[in-house]
Amino acid sequence: MSGGTDSQAEGATSLRLSMVQEIYDLAIEAAGEVWPTPARALGYLLERGADFLAGNAALPTIVGDASSDLLSALHSYREDLLLVQALYLLSRDVTFALTESSTAAETEWVRLADRHIEIRAQIVERRREEEQLKRHLVALGGSTVPLPEHGELPVTWGDRPRKGRGMFDHLFDGVIRDEHEVRVEPTVLAAADAAVSARGWHEEWGDDARLLVLTHGLSLVLREHEADEIDPDDDDSVHDGHDAARSRLMALEGRYSTLRRRLVELRHNNRILGWRITALEVETAGMLRRLDQFLMDRDRLEAEINLRRAAGATIAAPNEQATQLGWRDRLGRLFGRPN
Repeated sequence: MSGGTDSQAEGATSLRLSMVQEIYDLAIEAAGEVWPTPARALGYLLERGADFLAGNAALPTIVGDASSDLLSALHSYREDLLLVQALYLLSRDVTFALTESSTAAETEWVRLADRHIEIRAQIVERRREEEQLKRHLVALGGSTVPLPEHGELPVTWGDRPRKGRGMFDHLFDGVIRDEHEVRVEPTVLAAADAAVSARGWHEEWGDDARLLVLTHGLSLVLREHEADEIDPDDDDSVHDGHDAARSRLMALEGRYSTLRRRLVELRHNNRILGWRITALEVETAGMLRRLDQFLMDRDRLEAEINLRRAAGATIAAPNEQATQLGWRDRLGRLFGRPN
C-alpha cells in the first residue's frame, strides 16, 4: 500500500488494533511523515509485515565490497534482531494487557472472598439465633434438638496487600494501552490473516495475532533504516553496524526472555484466578440459599413459640440437679446416653 489521496483509500478496510503506546510511537516514527493519517501509516506497516510473511520471510542481504565475513555476520544479527524485536513488542503488549486483567481479577477475587466470609459470619449469627429460639421453645415444653454454637469467624479487609511481584513490580510503570485505527486494502487484511493462520498464531496469541504481523512489518522497516546508515563497501562501517546490531539484539533478548517468563506466569495465574472466582461465585450462591433457609426456620420457630405462649405455656423453673450437671453428663444427654 502506498500513500495517496482520499479517493484511493475509499476501498480500504478499517480495523482497530490495541497496542501499548511504545509500539504506536515507534510505528508512526518508522513509517515516516509521508502518510496522511496515522491509520494509513499503521496500515503500511501491516502490509509490509503481510508481504514479508507471505514470501520467504527472509531479510534481504546487504551486498557490497566489504569483507564477506563481516557482511555475513552482520546479516545474521540483523535477521535475529528482526524476529526478536517483532516478538518482543507483541509480548510486551500482551503481557501488559494480562497484567491489567490479572489486577482486575485479583480485586474481584478479594471482593468475593470477603463477601464469602461476611456471609459465613451471618450464617453463624443466624444459627446462634436459631439455637436460642430452640432453647426457648424447649423451655416452653416444645421438642427440638439443640446443636453446638459456632464461634466467631475472623474478619478480613478488602484492601489487604497483595503478594509482591518482585522483579516484575515496575515492569510497566507509566505504560498506556489503547485502540488505534488501521486502514488497509481488503487484500492486505486477507494476506495478514492467511499468514496468521499458516503459522498457527491464533492458538497462542488469539485476537492479538494481527498485531504480530504489524510488528514484523515494523521490525522490517527498522532494519531497512539501519541498513541505510551502513556503507556496504567500507569495512569500518559494516563493523560498526555489526556491533550496533549485536548490542541491540543482546538487550532485546534479555528483555524478551523476562517478558516471556512473566507471560507464562500470568497466563497460568489468571487461569487459576478464574477457577477460584467461579468456585467462590458458586459457593456464595449456595451459602445465600442457606442464609434464606435460616430465615425461614427462624420464622417457623418464632411462630411455634408464639402459639405455645398463646396456649398458656410458661417457662419452667430450672431443675437444680440439671444446673449442677458436669460437662460429661451434658455431653451424655446430648448424644442420648440414659441417666
